[in-house]
Amino acid sequence: MVRAQCPTSIRKFGFCGLLATLYAAKQPIPSSTAKFDAYLKEVKRILSLGKGKWGKDTRKSKGAISLPQTLELFAHYNTCAFEAARFKDAAAAPTLRQWLKAAPARSSYIVNTQKHAMFVEIGAVKAKWRLYDQGGAHTKESGFLERKGGYGRKKLVAVVTITYK
Repeated sequence: MVRAQCPTSIRKFGFCGLLATLYAAKQPIPSSTAKFDAYLKEVKRILSLGKGKWGKDTRKSKGAISLPQTLELFAHYNTCAFEAARFKDAAAAPTLRQWLKAAPARSSYIVNTQKHAMFVEIGAVKAKWRLYDQGGAHTKESGFLERKGGYGRKKLVAVVTITYK
């Protein structure tokens, strides 16, 4: 199933963790900066964040959340079951490319690297995966993992396994 993509008007903000959570919880993606700001207010209320959070942040970090905050949002939305696994030893952690080769078919995940979060959906065939982030939907055919400086060679920090009810 192909999901709605992030609109270009809000791609400039660093809300990859929030976007991955929206994809996983099957929530609507904000379609404008006004709706995005309203969504940030809602998230601040849900997570009990201070008024200054994301107020005057630069575009790069506006909307950034941590893994525990992501899990708290999942508990709030209550649309799926989830299980988080962290990689304690950074040297032994797999890269995104290695992990995708070993991930089972018909599954969904939020994958965290050091500075980015992505929603990954694997179809009935293991090689038919889709990865969603602010840049849009990426597949094996798009060469997303093979780009120089891309995320295919980045070590994973955590993986959240999503199970739909």
